[in-house]
Amino acid sequence: MKKIYLSIIAVSATLASAFAQTVPTCSLNPTFIASNKVGVYPDSVTNFVSGVVGQPYIQNLTVKVPKDTTSSGITFCFNRFEITNPTGITNYNLPPGLNLGSSTAAVNTGSVINGAPAFKFPGNANNCASIYGTPTTAGSYTLSLKVTPFMTPAFGSCPASPNVSGGNGSLTPPQTLNYYIINILPATSTGIRDIGKDKMALYQNEPNPFSDYTDIKFYVEGEDNATITVYNALGSVVSQQTIKTNPGENKVTINAANLASGTYIYSLKYKNAITTKRMMVINN
Repeated sequence: MKKIYLSIIAVSATLASAFAQTVPTCSLNPTFIASNKVGVYPDSVTNFVSGVVGQPYIQNLTVKVPKDTTSSGITFCFNRFEITNPTGITNYNLPPGLNLGSSTAAVNTGSVINGAPAFKFPGNANNCASIYGTPTTAGSYTLSLKVTPFMTPAFGSCPASPNVSGGNGSLTPPQTLNYYIINILPATSTGIRDIGKDKMALYQNEPNPFSDYTDIKFYVEGEDNATITVYNALGSVVSQQTIKTNPGENKVTINAANLASGTYIYSLKYKNAITTKRMMVINN
């Protein structure tokens, strides 16, 4: 009885740690949804964004599960895809401080497998999830996710709304995905740089991630023009502001009203120097 009690405490502690931070509201990637592709976006080619120790991190995931598939002339209907933590792996091998979660009720199973929360993605549906938190340890982390499809042989056409609780998980062997990588960079100092007789520094935007407004502060020692430029993941300019600086700390404010959820790069150009940082936008 004592061992069972201690096991319950251990599981409770795992759950408390995994959900200690509020799971962010995830969103579907519109380009991926509009395409004829299925699976997970970002894919292994795009991969996940990098993070920095001590700075909030978020990676949005879009999961498209098809309605059916055909194998050896037999049609199978997808009930769901389950994502679980493989045996011998700690928390999907996510960087310490990060968790996998979903704000979508249909995806959360409420169960823990191999010490980490498990998730289900219904068949013939689009859902999302997030990797989120604040990384604590620098390094390169190759994620490990066990994916098990649950299917039912088709007798006629597959239903538009499958029985998510049904299906057979042994019809197709589960796969362990080991190609997603998250690089966590060491925490940096203020990054003060010498520019001739002057110095400059670009600080991390606050708040970050953000959904409405964020402030970008920077330090310069002279009076001159400074330009803050924001780029999306494709390298296109989505915002640009040029101001006349004052010696010391300066600030520009970015409005996220017209920005889609995702990762952005912002740069400070001052005199002949340019420095950059990354920020995250989360729009519901």
